[in-house]
Parts: sequence; C-alpha cells; structure tokens
Amino acid sequence: MNVNFLEKIRSHVERRVEVIPDSLMEMAKANTLDFCKIFTTPSKPVIISEIKFASPSQGQIYQGQLNHVDIASSYITAGAVALSVLAEPDYFKGNIDFIKDIRAVCPESHILLKDFVLSKKQIVRGALYGANAVLLIVAFLNKDLLKELYDYSLHLGLTPIIEVHDALELEQALQVSPNIIGINNRNLQTLEISLDTARHLIKHIPDHCYVICESGIDSAVQIQEMMDIGFDGFLIGSMLMRHENPGMELQKLISEVRNES
Repeated sequence: MNVNFLEKIRSHVERRVEVIPDSLMEMAKANTLDFCKIFTTPSKPVIISEIKFASPSQGQIYQGQLNHVDIASSYITAGAVALSVLAEPDYFKGNIDFIKDIRAVCPESHILLKDFVLSKKQIVRGALYGANAVLLIVAFLNKDLLKELYDYSLHLGLTPIIEVHDALELEQALQVSPNIIGINNRNLQTLEISLDTARHLIKHIPDHCYVICESGIDSAVQIQEMMDIGFDGFLIGSMLMRHENPGMELQKLISEVRNES
C-alpha cells in the first residue's frame, strides 16, 4: 500500500481530538481501580477480552445480535479478568461511549481504553467514562509524547499499557519504565501478523514488567505456548468476536487452556 495504516488513521484521530472540548480537562479526576491486579488473580489464564466489531484487515467481524453491553457482560460472566473496549469509530466501529455504557453495568470490572491515543484529552475522557487503563502505541507516538502521555495517565490513576512491535520500539518503551508492555504481533503499518514477534521480543523484556500478548492468538495451544515462554496475559478480540456469543467462546477457550496445563 502507498500509505501505511498508521499514516491513514492519524488524520482521523486528529479530527476526533479537535472536537473534544478543552473544558473536559478541568473535569479530570483520579481513578482508584488498579488494573495491574489482573495479573495477581489466581484464575488463569489472564485474558483481556476485546469488544471489536470490525477491523481494517478483516472488515466487519461480529455478525451476531448482541450489543457492546451484552458482550461485555457475557465476557465477565465467562471469566474475563478485564475488558478491552475499542473507541476508534472509522475502522473498528468502536465508540468512546461504549466505555461509559459498560462501566454502568460492570462497576467493578477493569476496562482498557483501546484507541490510537495522541492527546491528553482522549485520556481524560476515557477516565471520566470509566476506563482504568489506556493503550499507548509506541509506533504512533514520538518519544517525548509517549513520555508525556504515560506520565499523565499515571497522574489520573490510569494504568498505561505500552504497545511495541519490534526491538527499536521496545527500547523506546523501556525508557519510560513501564509496568506493563503489550507485544503486538500485528505490524500496524502493513497489518500483517506473526507470532514470531512475541517469541522474539519476550526474551528482551525485564522480569519486573508484566507482558501481554496481542493479536494473532486463536487457540488454547498458542496461549499455553506463550504462557510457557513468559507471557502474563493475552488480549484477544477477533477470535471471540467471530462467534455469535463471544462470551461462550471465551468460556470454551479458558476451559481448553486449563486442560492444556
């Protein structure tokens, strides 16, 4: 493709940020729900289940009748330790309002704001709507902005998950001393996936970091392999959302992983 995906989506994000009122910044308040606690739960595997109706690589993913609140509730019932909620509307058919709706019915659940974040205003709004974690994508941010948004997230009580795809991005991520690193097996420029990304990068992450495997996981066997080499959690969306009842599919997956152990 002539223009990579990150370049295409940046203009969309900038337009969305422009319409977020500056007055929202004055409403910022600290979050008290600690996202890192998902990794200390005795219930394994640690799966962050994603509500993702579409994607740029697959088009429309979910073909069922459930709405975002129904899916969130089904995930929690099935054993998800946290929810990842897409807020990007153009390519992923997400909506920031989904977080507010889900928080209303899942008051104690951990919720990750999944978006292409490049502004404090996005973080504030996510926090106000009920997110207690936010994804920061190294490939989408320069070094100074990554540090600024990382520190601001912590200031609001949100747990930043720093997403990387290669060794150079990992080096940049480690400069902010993150507690959680997400390894995205998908190249966000080409949208291609390889689990070899996770297999390679996990070797270079400090022991004190929690590590999440993102993208490309579609079986219990893969989850067990990644747990064996050091992954602490898994962000899974497409595999679950391809089914009419994503929560039931999650329940099946968790059972299969436990049988593999």
